[in-house]
Amino acid sequence: MTSRDRHLVIRQVQDALTLAHGWVDDAHFYSNKMTTIRFTLTARDLPGFCATLRECGLMIEESTRRDPGTDVASIPDDSEISGSLQITFLHNEPDLKQVIPAVPG
Repeated sequence: MTSRDRHLVIRQVQDALTLAHGWVDDAHFYSNKMTTIRFTLTARDLPGFCATLRECGLMIEESTRRDPGTDVASIPDDSEISGSLQITFLHNEPDLKQVIPAVPG
């Protein structure tokens, strides 16, 4: 959760992924209240990614794993790791209204 500007936070996550040689697989924006970003990067780059996020003031929780007993250090460095970030934005702004154009037919 954060009360910081959502555009800044999303940019920081994108930059952290780029620095870690990772990429975004999918992103969902729920108005201006929450964002979920699914990503992939290699095991060797995960610690740097997490460190960059912490430097930006974003805290990471390891709330779920497929195999909770597996430590990232035991995974081969070149293995791809998929993860997701859910960021909830705390603010007093109204919901974003999206205009959906009419589709002919």
